[in-house]
Amino acid sequence: MQRMDRVFKRAEDVGLLLCFLALLLVETGYVAWLERLPGFPVPEQPSPFLQLPPWYGRPRLEVTLLLTVLGGMIAWSALSLVAFFRSKRRTAATIDGQRSAVIQRLKAVAFWAALAGADLLAIQLRK
Repeated sequence: MQRMDRVFKRAEDVGLLLCFLALLLVETGYVAWLERLPGFPVPEQPSPFLQLPPWYGRPRLEVTLLLTVLGGMIAWSALSLVAFFRSKRRTAATIDGQRSAVIQRLKAVAFWAALAGADLLAIQLRK
């Protein structure tokens, strides 16, 4: 029975890691989608030394802000995943507390990813 519990806990940990990787893929897809959206012609950038992403020249500040927040939250959940997998003192209460914190952070990232996706879809439908 204890062996089965360990297998389920490991499977849950692998599921958390796969969920995190899927959120990274979603963020990458949003950035690629945003670059392909039609927009107003962008004037040449004033300085050749400072190269900004294409969406900075378009009036899409809210999406840029959402993607920045989403990227920061993905990094935040990555740090919590690394801390969870590298913790030395692994008592049952510590593991459960860390796991619930990682799950809470991944849920928050999923919410922001859905919000950014809805905003991108609304921009696409407006054009």
